[in-house]
Amino acid sequence: MKPQLIRLFVLIIASCAFIVWSFNLIYSASDEAYGYSLDADALLKQGRLGFRELQPGSIAFAPELQTRLDSGEVISLTHQDGKEFYYLLLDNGHIREMGPVNPQAQHNQLNTLIPLLYASLALAILLLIGRVFKDLSLLQSQALSFGAHPKRIKIGIGHRSAIYPLAKSFETMTGQIVDFLELHRDLSRIMSHEIRTPLSRMRFVLELAKAQLSEKHSARLEEDINQIEALTKSYLSFARVEHQQPHQQREWVNAPEFINAVADNFAVYAPKYRVHCQVDCALSDDKVLIDPLSMDLASQNLIANALRFASGNIKLTLVAETRHWRLTVEDDGPGIQEPGKDLRQAFQRGSKQQSAGFGLGLYIVRKIAIWHQGKLTVENSAELGGASISLRWRRPLP
Repeated sequence: MKPQLIRLFVLIIASCAFIVWSFNLIYSASDEAYGYSLDADALLKQGRLGFRELQPGSIAFAPELQTRLDSGEVISLTHQDGKEFYYLLLDNGHIREMGPVNPQAQHNQLNTLIPLLYASLALAILLLIGRVFKDLSLLQSQALSFGAHPKRIKIGIGHRSAIYPLAKSFETMTGQIVDFLELHRDLSRIMSHEIRTPLSRMRFVLELAKAQLSEKHSARLEEDINQIEALTKSYLSFARVEHQQPHQQREWVNAPEFINAVADNFAVYAPKYRVHCQVDCALSDDKVLIDPLSMDLASQNLIANALRFASGNIKLTLVAETRHWRLTVEDDGPGIQEPGKDLRQAFQRGSKQQSAGFGLGLYIVRKIAIWHQGKLTVENSAELGGASISLRWRRPLP
């Protein structure tokens, strides 16, 4: 068995044994406290200590007590003043009385002993499990700290702790995550500089060599270079939102101005593609609380995704609902034809030819939605017949 299981088993057995011993001690003390009859029997028969002989009939016993007294038993009576007396019927018919006996001293000892036993039991349990809860609290604080600022962590929990294997695994995991993040940053730097520089040289050489190449081959090379640059740009955006949540600076932005600015970025595609804007933020005084940089990136990704599928019309809508804002991009393309595939996940692409992207656009939008404590939904548009992708995030309470 695992050492931790053995320690837990021993702890349970020791606790049970201590509880049994405590109750046995309490029972013994109780038996002693209420066991005057045996001592009184011996004392009355010996005729020692304070006693006196009473004439028959001098005390009116209850019928059941009289029966017990006639059978030779020692009986006890407590008077109104709280004093206790014992009685025994002698052979000559007289009644021997012993008392008064004050049992309060022994009763008080018992009343003191019981709380002490229970207090010692509670203290023993506290000492046994207190260390575990202390270690768990330390592990929890370290986990929260790592979630806010990933770094290598040395928790400092001893090997004799019950949660030592968990703490050791957590330390190893944090080290692996930090190594992965550093590798990811290095790879991002390589993608940013080491790959873009050769691509720029390739584009320059292609411009010089266009006169010597056929138009078909020249267009093919330029398309390949553009695709590699697009992949590099998409990967850098993916890396930024996947592992480095930016320091958001949310601010109140004029909703119509924000939507019109996003749509103006795609005005070059007119008249083949038209972006129709609709804003209804009367409930929030035509203002919206966002991080402008990340939300602008999300909006552009949604419209760029719609451009690959739309036949000619794209609708951009920003609405203030009762407790949320909703940003929706709809198109008149073929719509979502693979409902079983979650296109919000990284590197998920549709099977159609228009889905020739890298499967990162909607994933980036979903991450930005999470930053705004919102969510991303993908469905078909009832108005235009194509896809309808909505980013919905919570409004602050007034």
